[in-house]
Amino acid sequence: MARHRHLKNAPLQEALIDIQFEPRVELDAIDRFVASIADEFPKRTDIWEAFFGLSTAGANPESFSNHSAVGRRLESLDAPLVLQCRVTGFTLSRLSPDGTWEDLQTDAKKLWNKYVAYLGDVKVNRIAVRYINELRLSLPIGDFEEYLTCPPKVPTGLPQALSGFLYKAIIPDDAMDCVSVVTQAMEGPPVEGATGAAITILLDIDVYRQASIGIAQADRIWDGLDRLREQKNRMFFEHLTEKTVEMYE
Repeated sequence: MARHRHLKNAPLQEALIDIQFEPRVELDAIDRFVASIADEFPKRTDIWEAFFGLSTAGANPESFSNHSAVGRRLESLDAPLVLQCRVTGFTLSRLSPDGTWEDLQTDAKKLWNKYVAYLGDVKVNRIAVRYINELRLSLPIGDFEEYLTCPPKVPTGLPQALSGFLYKAIIPDDAMDCVSVVTQAMEGPPVEGATGAAITILLDIDVYRQASIGIAQADRIWDGLDRLREQKNRMFFEHLTEKTVEMYE
């Protein structure tokens, strides 16, 4: 594990805050909110939900499918922000290594406070923080243990070369009242860079908490997200070695 500290050149590619609620709201309410922030988020696409099934009621089974719009995806004009407004949720993503947690939280608060005015009487039932990191490791690599505290392992009786791997751990923490989903994966073939060939390792950390928060209890939402971000940091440094973290100081 690596020592916890601030990294000036963190390998972050995307950070997001996610808030889910119940019951479902009408798509018309979302569209009214979308119209109110059109100057800030001029790019809009639909979010679709698809259904597939198989009917066995008759002599000959029949498959069926359906799809419906469940939200809008918006992109900002002057910052790398993506906002997803769904009939059961709200997600704000920053698609850049630039910016701080405080920046993301400030933007999310501002937009969420506008959003709730269109939602009616809903209750927040889940909050989450997710950070997607891309680690660039120069080749050749003698052992992944130099970089990862939970590296991929190949049985000793087999060839030791690896062209890809995928590792996922679901880690509940009762003390922190949350669950962390940590995914490590090797992405694509090696690429040539200024310092030679390198591979990309994805470190995706998604930390969430089930909740029951009234719409007027905003402090509970943001205090909870702060705690989840602390757990995200813990997961990040626990999964990396000092050698890896030093590359991003």
